[in-house]
Amino acid sequence: MIILGIDSASVSCSVATLNGEKSSSRLVNNGLTHSQTLLPLIAEVTDEAKISAKDIDLIAITKGPGSFTGLRIGMATAKGIAAPFDTPCVAVSTLEAIASTAATVHNGILCAVMDARCKQVYNAIFESENGEIKRLCEDRAISIADLEKELKSYQKPIILCGDGFKVCENNFSDLEFLVANENVRYPDAVAICKLGEKYKDTAVSAEKITPTYLRLPQASRELIKKRGTLK
Repeated sequence: MIILGIDSASVSCSVATLNGEKSSSRLVNNGLTHSQTLLPLIAEVTDEAKISAKDIDLIAITKGPGSFTGLRIGMATAKGIAAPFDTPCVAVSTLEAIASTAATVHNGILCAVMDARCKQVYNAIFESENGEIKRLCEDRAISIADLEKELKSYQKPIILCGDGFKVCENNFSDLEFLVANENVRYPDAVAICKLGEKYKDTAVSAEKITPTYLRLPQASRELIKKRGTLK
């Protein structure tokens, strides 16, 4: 099975192909917008793997949480590649992709975090052992203070991973933790491909994949707050 993995939900952008044990991947975190980097990265990995869009059996795409704009770019790209050939698509949690990447190196409690602004992070917690992860909570938006309080209850090493590590590092008061190695800190598309294979039974047609935001866009939140219905 040839799988194309795509992530554009976070500050980094990652693309990979996976065909059995053979993979081709790219990850960039250079400050450019994903609209500039995503398609060239896909062209690079498919050229390297010597495949075209019609050869792809499954597309795995991060569904969120994450950047609203980044998610829309990734979803639109996946739909555009999949639609002409009715390629099935699997939408996977960005946070699970982050943890799956970090688990290739780290054992312990993996705290996947993405900066959600407003003193919150998008978060899920996983336990990692020998490359395998076990989910300990659902994806959520949580205040940094509440997350720190919760993490203190764990008796194993805490490893922060994901682009929200810095905001946690700057705001945790007295929690002992590690930060994932830089090469496994962000969601890697090979891990996304493997999650796609794991969840292939949930695959749907391109038009049915949708993002998971967890929170309303800021503009919508401000409008609701102005109307007095959001505290």
